[in-house]
Amino acid sequence: MSQNASPSADAIEFAYEVKALVPALNAALAEVFHPIGLSCVQADALMALEERQPATLSGLAQHLVAESGHPSRLVSRLEAMGLVRREGSPHDGRASLLTLTAEGAAKAAAARRSREPLAHDLAARHGDVLRRITAELRMLRGELEGSREARPLLSAAP
Repeated sequence: MSQNASPSADAIEFAYEVKALVPALNAALAEVFHPIGLSCVQADALMALEERQPATLSGLAQHLVAESGHPSRLVSRLEAMGLVRREGSPHDGRASLLTLTAEGAAKAAAARRSREPLAHDLAARHGDVLRRITAELRMLRGELEGSREARPLLSAAP
């Protein structure tokens, strides 16, 4: 906490910095994904699907932390680009299973290769700090989402 700031002012400043980090990170990633013809969201979806295929739309959406309706449009766009295949689930007639096409798998691999220099540079410059901040952010997110372990922290009197 800064010397003249209140704890709530520090929390507001922290929230602002986290919100501002997302577009800055997306801009850096957009720069590396642009040469392979993908947006950040498209690259994220392909890499996530590569790890989880076959996946349902809702399973992919959970990984992408996407807003309602967005994953469906995203997958439709990837399908139109010939990168994703959607097939009916043999276990649930209402669900579709998503898999990468051969071209989608190649784009996912290209996205990983494109992202690696940026990730390597960040890790080389800030590795220990990133690990600590990531752990703290996970804990904070758990508190804000009302996880069972965090509820006592949220309900505790100041």
